[in-house]
Amino acid sequence: MSSSVLCVTPETALSEALPDCLAGRVLAPLAEMDIRSVEDLYDCIAGVGGNWYRQFAGITREDASALVDWLAENAREVGEVTEVFYPSGCRRAALPAATESVVTALETLHLSETLSGRSRSNRGASNEIDADDDLDAVRVWLDARAANPNTRAQYQKEMERFVLWCTVELGRAMSDVTAREAALYPKWLEMLGRTAPKVWEQNWRVAQDRWIGPKNVERLSPLWRPFNGPLAHASRKSALTIVRLAFGFLTRTGYLRFNPFDQISSKVRFLPGEGAPKAFADRSLTPDQWQAVLDYLNTLEVNASSLRLRVIFALGKGLGMRASEMLNARTGWIVERRIGDENMRMIEIVGKGDKIRRLPLSDEAYADINAYLAARGLDIAELNPADTPLLANLGIGRKSTHPGMSRSGLHRALLTFFEGAAARAQETSPADAAKLRASSAHWLRHTFATSALKVMDINVVQNALGHASIGTTSRYLTPEESQIAAGLKRLGGF
Repeated sequence: MSSSVLCVTPETALSEALPDCLAGRVLAPLAEMDIRSVEDLYDCIAGVGGNWYRQFAGITREDASALVDWLAENAREVGEVTEVFYPSGCRRAALPAATESVVTALETLHLSETLSGRSRSNRGASNEIDADDDLDAVRVWLDARAANPNTRAQYQKEMERFVLWCTVELGRAMSDVTAREAALYPKWLEMLGRTAPKVWEQNWRVAQDRWIGPKNVERLSPLWRPFNGPLAHASRKSALTIVRLAFGFLTRTGYLRFNPFDQISSKVRFLPGEGAPKAFADRSLTPDQWQAVLDYLNTLEVNASSLRLRVIFALGKGLGMRASEMLNARTGWIVERRIGDENMRMIEIVGKGDKIRRLPLSDEAYADINAYLAARGLDIAELNPADTPLLANLGIGRKSTHPGMSRSGLHRALLTFFEGAAARAQETSPADAAKLRASSAHWLRHTFATSALKVMDINVVQNALGHASIGTTSRYLTPEESQIAAGLKRLGGF
């Protein structure tokens, strides 16, 4: 019997591969459970986890750890060995280092046969979606369940992150992930970007800086990373929900035999400082803070950039439109409709699920839109082709086919503006300045909702916002601190 095998194949018999000192102790118990080849051993450990040895009479924890060490060193053709292969409490063994290029966008990711999921243990017998491998299966799921471009972008981002985590961190095909390994993903998301490097290295294989990089980097750049920083509670919850949706689809269509997330709690815990107070934090601007926004806007030079900001505010804060709706808005959305006894100028907003809601467009908002269109060299709204974007990128020509504004462009424009407004408010109110710096496109919608609920019935606001459930609208009804303070004063002491 050989004392060492530098590289074995999946079919290699353990009796021919294991070193004599180890083989004498483990071959008989393994053979009794019909574990005879290297692949048998790998699949057994991968399927059960680090405490697999407890099913084998005569194999100690030390021998189990030694077997995993041996697999990590000699059986790389069979599959990568990760920390979860080791018995709990055992010292972490040195695992093969990942290469510098593995954390990369899916377009440039080349998965080996082992990591592709083409023929691994959890592949179903009846593959209704006719997918060849895991990446193909994810694409089929996206095509089937994410017709909306914004939904698709979010789903694709989270599944890309998960596939990379499986293949790079675990060294496993996505379709091979066990319930034990799936339970590690929430913990990994919690720790990412929040953990000291030494603590991170004790828990995970790939360094944090290989996962986190700067924002707005092109996907094919070597600087691209799947994360820009730690994920907040809501982002972690969204990430896990999307992964669960994908695995549910892949299991129901027969691509997978079982769903590893079925046995894992769907609850996403709050980390310290993320508790209920933050979950219900006010993400709208007070009347004074909004006045500070308008005051700063009026100081800006009148040009295409500042006129575009006025349109953004008219759509977001004035009408409560989502960021995606603002970006999709076209001149053809502006129409005249007879309401009661008068004709009114309306904007027909195409929202989630292609549902249309109609809201009156004020004379002031209409004037702002036309002034911005004029700065782009265009006629008033109704005289342009119906598909002309209301919001467009700047400096790319002045044709009606002008490219619409991108989501990152909207984010950058508001980030720059709110930073300037915050700097102006810093002297008089640091608290207001901090809130302005935290503002985003969605804060405009929040501000519309909280303002509207003070003067309109909740059912009316629900329709204006395009909420499917009144429960969603009711989240904006959280009393302001001034109301709470006034109420407690009236209540008196005990």
